[in-house]
Amino acid sequence: MRILLVHQNFPGQFRQLVPRLLTQGHDLRALCSHKRPIDFPIQLDRYEPPDETALLSQVHGLCFWSEALIRAPIVWQHCLSIFNQGWQPDLILGHSGWGETLLLHEIWPDIPQIIWPEMWIHPIHAGIGIEEGRDEPTLAQRIEFESRNQLTRAALSHAKAWVVATRHQADSFPNELHQGRLNIIHEGINTDVAKPDLTANYIVRGIPIDSTVPTITFVNRNLERLRGFHQFMRALPLIQRYHPTVRVIIVGDNGTGYAGGEDDGRALREVMLEELDGQLDLERIHFLGRIPYPALITILQASWVHVYLTYPYILGWSLLEAMACGCCIVGSSGMPLEEVIRHAQNGMLVKFDQPKQLSNIICSLLANSGLRHQLGKQARLDSLAWDQNILVPRLEELLLSVVASK
Repeated sequence: MRILLVHQNFPGQFRQLVPRLLTQGHDLRALCSHKRPIDFPIQLDRYEPPDETALLSQVHGLCFWSEALIRAPIVWQHCLSIFNQGWQPDLILGHSGWGETLLLHEIWPDIPQIIWPEMWIHPIHAGIGIEEGRDEPTLAQRIEFESRNQLTRAALSHAKAWVVATRHQADSFPNELHQGRLNIIHEGINTDVAKPDLTANYIVRGIPIDSTVPTITFVNRNLERLRGFHQFMRALPLIQRYHPTVRVIIVGDNGTGYAGGEDDGRALREVMLEELDGQLDLERIHFLGRIPYPALITILQASWVHVYLTYPYILGWSLLEAMACGCCIVGSSGMPLEEVIRHAQNGMLVKFDQPKQLSNIICSLLANSGLRHQLGKQARLDSLAWDQNILVPRLEELLLSVVASK
């Protein structure tokens, strides 16, 4: 079967699926807009993305549609070239978030599409009602939510089926977009790679770290409010006063993230270091930025306590991988974490906006190795249900059924 994969950040959600499809002998071709090297042995076409500076100068919210209406014809041109080369897919897989798939039905009207739409945005996903001072969405946020959702609706109108990773994401969609075409299938994690290793060790600032060194880890693509970085930072002064040797390992870029950046344009890390000036021992806090995946796994394997906070949004891979590494998880209560974390059974849950409570729970776990290990062991066992060897075959079954029904 010939499959075209369209994702500006390829492989993205297809990172576990692609190796499986290649093993099955399928002919894959992908289209993306980044310049990073790709390890998969497939034909990869790249296109130039829209100029972000020009997009950001437009009315907030409308930039999503502007970007989509720029990307769509660019992708259309690349796919038309593929069509003229005589390569015709049997199936198209794509992400709805950037408008890349909007025109593909005009080139291949009879080729089924499966779309990954991720989520239908509601105010709560931006922290409205979650944090003090965020009681009602601003007009700009209302425009943004509507813009994102209608872009999703447009992409789904051409799709035979769509896939989301969790029940929480599925529940965000209007009833009319279920229609029997919405499938809840997580892309899976590799629990043969993300697994406990008591010998894991690494060096940070010349300091050797292993499982005997008390460490707290915090991992996200970007250090942003949506993922609770500010609340985590506010918990650190009390933790450091209680535990004079604990080290804090923070992984993540200083980008704007899913929910946008600070109003003054500064990185949230800079804002929080200013707010907490004089309250932190920065010699014991290590900001690593974005690191290679093997290094991330090593850090998780050696971690004593792993913190994962989020607004009710998309569940990050890093949480499941931390569970698979046997980490003792402390997370924010509510969705999406309560879909995978059961309080006091395979992790501990705390209200998102309670940094003092977060501090107290972390400190109690640092002092209780028996409970830490018990929670970590159960987290590892529960992570196996999210293994790629269980979930990727379900995705493959969906692909085959969609092609068979066209």
